[in-house]
Amino acid sequence: MKAAKVLGWVLVILGIWEAYAPFALGYANTPALAQAIVAGVMWAAFGLWIALSPRRDAVAWLGWLSALVGAWLVFAPAIVGYAGAHIALWNDIIVGFIGMVVSAWAAFYAPELPAPEPPKAAHH
Repeated sequence: MKAAKVLGWVLVILGIWEAYAPFALGYANTPALAQAIVAGVMWAAFGLWIALSPRRDAVAWLGWLSALVGAWLVFAPAIVGYAGAHIALWNDIIVGFIGMVVSAWAAFYAPELPAPEPPKAAHH
């Protein structure tokens, strides 16, 4: 359970970086800007949800959805057409791959659902 929560916070950090990277690395005037912001916000939101959710099913689904966001980032330079912006290309490939691994790891190590509490005996 603790591992998935830590991995959720790592996704929050990756999401913030991905949304900020176009401005920090100087490729805000490329087609990479919009997808970086959208992917970063999604990762930050999914990561926060993973970090705060006690439900295994939610953590697992969000982990796999986050892995898809990472896969998108790896392939986005070719699909969106900014492969010529080398800084954006390498940032998205590296961050996307790290995010895929972290997301899959969080989904795989999702916390177990809490055990149901036994019924309480009525006292008369």
